Amino acid sequence: MVSCRVAFILILLVLAAVVPPVAAGTGDPWVFAYQPGCPDCIRALPFIESYRAAHPEQPIELFDVTAGDDAAVRYAALSKRYGTRPMVPVLFAGGWVVVGLDEIRTFLSGASPVLGSLEENATPLAPLAPLTPLAVALAGLVDGINPCAFAVLTLLLGTLAASGSRGRALVLGGAYTVGIFVCYIAAGLGIVGAVGAFGLASTFRIAAGIISIVLGPAILFAALGFGEAFRPVLPTMSRVAISQWIRSARNAGPIAALALGVGVGLIELPCTGGIYLGVLGVLAGGSVADAVPLLVLYNLCFVLPLALIVVAVAFGLGPSSVDRWRQSRRRLVMGATGLIMVILGAAVLAEFFV
Repeated sequence: MVSCRVAFILILLVLAAVVPPVAAGTGDPWVFAYQPGCPDCIRALPFIESYRAAHPEQPIELFDVTAGDDAAVRYAALSKRYGTRPMVPVLFAGGWVVVGLDEIRTFLSGASPVLGSLEENATPLAPLAPLTPLAVALAGLVDGINPCAFAVLTLLLGTLAASGSRGRALVLGGAYTVGIFVCYIAAGLGIVGAVGAFGLASTFRIAAGIISIVLGPAILFAALGFGEAFRPVLPTMSRVAISQWIRSARNAGPIAALALGVGVGLIELPCTGGIYLGVLGVLAGGSVADAVPLLVLYNLCFVLPLALIVVAVAFGLGPSSVDRWRQSRRRLVMGATGLIMVILGAAVLAEFFV
């Protein structure tokens, strides 16, 4: 027996086949919703422009769904009104909603549209990040005291303590901290920008969500004493290389310390980047301009523990005290890291599967 849902779909298809689309010139503006960097949006735009030129009596608004919070709210309202999931490209045309490149092209050529098609030629919309500044700041702070970052810090503190003077320790430690910040902010902006430019928001977000969901519980288990193999640690070769770099920079100037921070950041990023990946997964697909303030806030909080400890060591705190603190709270920090990764991964994947 045919279900009500199947019968309803068949009725829609029959109506689509026999009822022509609303003719141009109704006076009601149509809305073409797109996202910068979406390949199908770019390919659909010439058809929209051609139709506007041929039918000046039918206004069509070009609507960038990533152009701020108001745009996101408006697009959510449009999607709800038309009963479609947030997808791009999409044309809201009077009583029709036409989703996907081929469907829009067919509709504008005068054939019957495909109502609410969500399959081959539509890209799931990557909405603006639902991250509050407080959540970003907390995530950055937890990431800044994770075991990988503190393992490197332990190597650095001995060098700073032996640097000869308080001023020199502050200058070298400050330059190193700036180098770490530059490396991480550049990586974040580069990923968000590249994902948007190549239209890979959906792919990246799903991948980031899966990685966070898989690794987050593993790190939680390691924090509870199970599965030590999943404990985030720097590889031995990386620790040896970083140790050699730090020793060689002992007598160097601030420029070398800055370069050292960038180099160390590149090496430790895969180890410390679990939470960062989740944050980037939430931000990916939105505009870079919207992502910049949150990325700056995240990375400032990420380097804040390092900056505070550098100041404390310069004013006499012993590196051994910092290392004891790290060891006593290692499992707590790991547990917080795993939990945040699970939350971020679930938030990202919920956009696609819930």
